Amino acid sequence: MSKSPLLAFILLDRSGSMESCRDATIDAFNEYVMGLRRSDDVDARVSLMIFDSQSIDMLQRAEPAKSSLELSRSIYVPRASTPLLDAIGQAVAEIDAIALRPSEKVGLVILTDGFENASKEHTKETIRKLLTDCQDNKGWLVTFLGADIDAFSEAGAIGIKAEKYLGLKKSKLASAMRYAAASQARYATTGDLDSGDFFQAERDDADKED
Repeated sequence: MSKSPLLAFILLDRSGSMESCRDATIDAFNEYVMGLRRSDDVDARVSLMIFDSQSIDMLQRAEPAKSSLELSRSIYVPRASTPLLDAIGQAVAEIDAIALRPSEKVGLVILTDGFENASKEHTKETIRKLLTDCQDNKGWLVTFLGADIDAFSEAGAIGIKAEKYLGLKKSKLASAMRYAAASQARYATTGDLDSGDFFQAERDDADKED
């Protein structure tokens, strides 16, 4: 059976508060990519964008999972503030510029531990409209992983569907990324956005301290 094509785009917060979970974040991303490499169901290309108030950097564009970069401490250095809205706007523009393969599904994962505090171009209203269009009209799976913040209010305020966000403890970053990968795989193989919903057991585990 042929694998289902997936464009997995990770938008990763690099603001200073992520220093407390720097190594865990690096490990979580690398494990996530390894899972995609080993998948029997999904043929994934991986994009990675990291952001803070000093810069928003595209580290990798639609690279096959098997040749995806490995995140390291030299690449991922937390600093500065959190322009979450501007970063989401840029991520959407980047995805729009990528030529999708036939029947390729798009999965955008937003991972942050902070509240918006530094955007200059976008507001919650403009991003809500943008993400609503991505989900409702383009059929993208947009998931939000909120580490040690109120993910419900943050994700809801920018139009992310209630079933598509996880509130998590920083100690559960690796688990949360595994759940995001599983969500993307379900979506890629079925084409059904509802299949990308997080399960209650995943929610309970992600929000529980080890």
